[in-house]
Amino acid sequence: MNLLEKTLFTKLEQNGCKGTTVPIRYLYNLQQEMVELNQSKILNNDLIYKYLNGFQYEYSTVLTNAQSIIVVAVPQPITILRFTWREKKQQIAVPPTYIYTESEKLVSHIVESELKRKNFSMVRAKIPLKLLSVRSGLSQYGRNNISYINGMGSFYRLIALATDMPSNSNTWQDIQRMPDCQNCRACLNSCPTNCIDTNRNIIHATKCLTYINESSEPFPDWINNNWHNALVGCMRCQLACPQNRDYKLIRNFEETLTESDIDVLLNEDDFTKFPKATRNTLEKSNLTDYEPTILQRNLRALLL
Repeated sequence: MNLLEKTLFTKLEQNGCKGTTVPIRYLYNLQQEMVELNQSKILNNDLIYKYLNGFQYEYSTVLTNAQSIIVVAVPQPITILRFTWREKKQQIAVPPTYIYTESEKLVSHIVESELKRKNFSMVRAKIPLKLLSVRSGLSQYGRNNISYINGMGSFYRLIALATDMPSNSNTWQDIQRMPDCQNCRACLNSCPTNCIDTNRNIIHATKCLTYINESSEPFPDWINNNWHNALVGCMRCQLACPQNRDYKLIRNFEETLTESDIDVLLNEDDFTKFPKATRNTLEKSNLTDYEPTILQRNLRALLL
């Protein structure tokens, strides 16, 4: 690790983050691995179309002399949205990674400031972040296909930046599952949809409640309303995981949604027609990334 890398990661660690660098040449390995995964027919075509297309593995056209990828993990808590419904105060969870604006601003500011001191540049990288993080040695997979980092558990968001900063790092590890998963069934026992399979390394993702909660399709008939636990995504396996025992961080969102806000959210299909205050609250929590109909469907399942 060169002096600039040491200085950069020290600054990130002072802000609670962890990171590493990967030489740009390893993006070819990452691309080939994704191609092989897609060709293996293990993954559903809808899943590939929705989440795994659109990655970029070549950055020389947007960053002359691109040499490395910086991958950073930013700690993130479960965010609690507070609101009033039917004259009762209630709350709904939003899992880590969904509320990301401040995290991305923090990382971009730190990295850009340090790189500029040495006349280096950066651009945002759109790549398979969990796979890169595991391959780089920053994290390890759990049995539930979520990645974990010592000192953070699974409560973090990954961000990657392509840079023209040289790196002599040569770390490229085999895909590793945490050794403690070998004799642990906590995530298996907690998953309501049984999407975690002991006979394969990859979960049945289209059965995962997170995938289903991010879809605009009606809930399948086999989904039980009692399984829902978050406005988007699902926290069941992460909350049950012993690796997260010391990292179950919770943050209360500053704004509180009123009963009229909830009524609008349940009935209006166009964010542009929301009252400004309601829309601003949803934007701050990045929930406007989803179609209103998705939030309506999920909210009704939690409330009714």
